[in-house]
Amino acid sequence: MKKITFVLLCCLMGATSGKAQSTNQHFLFIGTYATEAGPSGIHTYQFDSESGTLRRVQAVAELDNASFLAVSDDQTNLYAVSGSRVNAYTLNPGTGQLSFLNSVPSAGSCYVSAAPNGSTVFVGNYGGGNTEAVRTNADGSFDEASVQLLQHQGSSINKERQEAPHVHATVLSPDGRYLMVPDLGTDRVYQYQLNATSGQILAPASKPWLSVPKGAGPRHLDFHPNGQYAYLVLELQGAVMALDYREGMLMEKQIISMVDKDFKGRLSGADIHVSPDGKFLYASNRGDANEIAIYSIDKNGKLNRVSRQPLMGKTPRNFAIDPTGRFLLVANQDTNEVIVFRRDETTGLLTSTGQSIAVDKPVCLKFAPVQQGPEEKLVAEAVERFRQAMTDPDSEVLASLASDDLEYVHSSGTVRDKQGFIDEFMKRWTNFSKVDILNQTIKISGDNAIVRHRLVADANNPGYPSKVDITILMVWRKEGVQWKMLARQAAKIPE
Repeated sequence: MKKITFVLLCCLMGATSGKAQSTNQHFLFIGTYATEAGPSGIHTYQFDSESGTLRRVQAVAELDNASFLAVSDDQTNLYAVSGSRVNAYTLNPGTGQLSFLNSVPSAGSCYVSAAPNGSTVFVGNYGGGNTEAVRTNADGSFDEASVQLLQHQGSSINKERQEAPHVHATVLSPDGRYLMVPDLGTDRVYQYQLNATSGQILAPASKPWLSVPKGAGPRHLDFHPNGQYAYLVLELQGAVMALDYREGMLMEKQIISMVDKDFKGRLSGADIHVSPDGKFLYASNRGDANEIAIYSIDKNGKLNRVSRQPLMGKTPRNFAIDPTGRFLLVANQDTNEVIVFRRDETTGLLTSTGQSIAVDKPVCLKFAPVQQGPEEKLVAEAVERFRQAMTDPDSEVLASLASDDLEYVHSSGTVRDKQGFIDEFMKRWTNFSKVDILNQTIKISGDNAIVRHRLVADANNPGYPSKVDITILMVWRKEGVQWKMLARQAAKIPE
């Protein structure tokens, strides 16, 4: 019996349902600014929280200036702002595929968030200086008749950046009953109470705003997992404000700089996140620093600066900690890359993994878990059966894959003959110059099919022997009159 060496695993997942979750696999959605070459949009990658690796899993959902994203709590919808519009999408939680639903107008939007129950979406309009709220329908689309705008008034001392209100975030309280809205232009964090059932969606809280020092420029805010503390980036001051939180009210307790006292250069605080374990806080600083300030959080919620981590690029407008807490990913807007850092969960420090992806003008990163539904389970089961069969070519498992029905499903989703398969193989696997099919078997069960090919190919690659004996397994699902490939696996049998 020949020893089998697996050389390729490529899974192209189909539609899914169900809520079971693979805890180490997450989708990463990347919002981008448009470039001179034209609009970019929302990029979808799959992130492995064990290895820290990324791979693209969907085509780009085109959207001009998709500057901020939000994923619903049930991972079935994604919302994206794009300057003058707020856009709703369905999200397939098994494949990461986005499908456009509808949109509503906005006024220079820069931030979006969704209520925990999915009933309402909140938008921060930087250009218009207002907070926008809109209810959603059962499918996550917008109820266009329900839009509410709350206009902010005032200015502050920085005449270039604070000549008018500039809303920069809409952050829900941990209990989902209040909305915190940092306004860079007025040096306030507005505090609204939610009406979840009828009438106007938002109303000013009993204390309608928290004032910050003049010229500080509040930008983004994040709550501690215990719900008792919050942390606010002061963009223009280059500092972080620690806050107590109780019943819709934020109360200042500490302001701490993002840089050393002797730092010379332009400050531009951007994003902020608490680690999932609540032990550390991270805040990005653009300007001339291009780094993340790292703080430890004491038992009373106060901060102690631990370190400053250079980010190997320019303009870290946004970053995200993966849901396991093992990695921190940074979107370097002006060097067109997303860089992966490993996070030490004991010290809070970051180290580069050497992993990065090139993306034009990345400005927002959002995670969502990959959820395994019936079709993903079919793929996993088929691949495991294939592995078993290849370790013992005479096994009953291998025999169970055989069928008298020999129609071949081409990767385009149409039925092709033997020559069609050879043509497709030669096009995709350019290292091979000649292909001979030794045998072909297929197992069809309802709308699912498992196809197995055994072939010999002449190899052009110096890393392969002159002839390569390969077995390929493909898992397919029929959708209407077409077939869609869910997974493909190949095994090379050495000479």
